[in-house]
Amino acid sequence: MRISLILVLISVFATSKCDEPAEETDETLYSEATFKELVADQKHFIMFYAPWCGHCQSLKPVWENLAEEINGNSEIDISIAKVDCTVETKLCSDEGVMGYPTLKLFHPSRDSLRYKGGRDFESLKSFVIAAVNPLPDPNQFAIPNDGLHELTEDNFENHVSTGHHFIKFFAPWCGHCKRLEPAWAQLAKAHTPSEENKGDVKVGRVDCTVQKSVCSKHEVRGYPTLLWFNKGQVVKKYQSGRDIDSFERFITEMTTGEAPPPPVEDKAPPKPAPPKPVPVFHEEAKEEEPTTPVLVLTGNNFDFNVALDVTFVMFYAPWCGYCKRLAPTWEDLAVSDFSEVGSSVKIAKIDCTEHNHICQTFEVGGYPTLILFKDGDKVAKYKGNRSMDDLKSFIIKNSKEVAPEAKDEL
Repeated sequence: MRISLILVLISVFATSKCDEPAEETDETLYSEATFKELVADQKHFIMFYAPWCGHCQSLKPVWENLAEEINGNSEIDISIAKVDCTVETKLCSDEGVMGYPTLKLFHPSRDSLRYKGGRDFESLKSFVIAAVNPLPDPNQFAIPNDGLHELTEDNFENHVSTGHHFIKFFAPWCGHCKRLEPAWAQLAKAHTPSEENKGDVKVGRVDCTVQKSVCSKHEVRGYPTLLWFNKGQVVKKYQSGRDIDSFERFITEMTTGEAPPPPVEDKAPPKPAPPKPVPVFHEEAKEEEPTTPVLVLTGNNFDFNVALDVTFVMFYAPWCGYCKRLAPTWEDLAVSDFSEVGSSVKIAKIDCTEHNHICQTFEVGGYPTLILFKDGDKVAKYKGNRSMDDLKSFIIKNSKEVAPEAKDEL
C-alpha cells in the first residue's frame, strides 16, 4: 500500500512538472544577429534601451502595447522591436546610441531616422502609420506630433507647396508666444491629418531663433507672427484674437471663403458707471515686462531647458555691477549665429537671489558665473575675457569637443 502511494505521488509530481508552460521568449527583443538578419530586409521601429533607465521603464508598457497592435498586422508593413544596450553594446555603439531610450526607424533602402516626437501611444502609432508608405524623408517632410508640424529650413518649402497651412513663427524667449502655445497645440490636435480630413488645414510652427532663413524670407519682424499659406504662397496675416474660437472662425473663412457669424452675446441693459474713486496716493504705471532673447531660467524649468543641446548659463545677482555690464553682450550673444556647432545653442540666465538652491548645486561662488551645459551635463566653466568674440569662441570650441556619455534622455 505504501509503495503504491509513493508511485502515485511520483506520477502526480511528474505530470505537474510537465504541465508547466515553457518560459516564453520575447520575440520583439533583438540580438545583434537577429537585428542584422531582419532589419536589412524589412521596415522596423526599434527602441534601444537599458533596463536601469527610468525613462525606458516608463515607456516599456506603451512600447509593448504598440508592438501588440502593429506586429502581425498585415495592413501595416513594419515591425516593432527593441534592443537591450547593456547586452548588445557593440550594436548600440554602431547605431550611434548615446542616450536611453533612443527610438529609430529603419528602412531597407533608406537611411535610418531617429524619432524625436512624443512618447505616448497615439504619437508613436501616428508616426509608425505615417512612416510605412511612403517613408518620410526628414529633409523634405514634417511628421506631425499630435497634429503639430515642426518646420525647418529643409522641409518648409515642400511642406507648404500644396494645400492650406496655418503657421506660427515664434521665438522660445517670447512671452506672448509662451502664452499662445497651449491654444496653438489644442488647435493642431483638432486638425490632426487623417483619412477623413485630408483637405483640412495643417497647423505648424517655425522657431525663428533656429530657422532664421525661413523667417527672414517671409519678413517676420515680431513674435508671434501667424501666417496663412495656400499652395506655397502667403495669403493672409492673422491679426485677430488668440483663442480657439477665433482661430476656428478664421480657418473656416480661409477654407470656405465665407466668414462665419460672430458668437451671439446676450445683450443686457447697460449698467450705470460706478463713481470714480478719489485717489489718495498716486500709483505709478507698471512697466511692461521687457522682451529679451536670453532664456530666463528658474528652479522649475532649469533641468528641462538644459536637458537637450547646448545651453550657456549666466548665474547672476541683480545688484551685481559686473552682471549689469555683461548684460548687453549676453543679449547680443543670444542672437548670434552658431550654425557651425551643429545643434541648437541657447543663451540663458538665472537669478541666484531667487533660485539659490540651483546656484548652490553648481557651486556658484561669485557673480557672474558662466557655465556651459550640453545635453544636461556641465561641460565647462568660463574664465576668460567677457568680450563677444571670446565668449562665442568658447561656446563653439567646447560644444564641438564634448562627447556626452550614455544617459537617460528627457
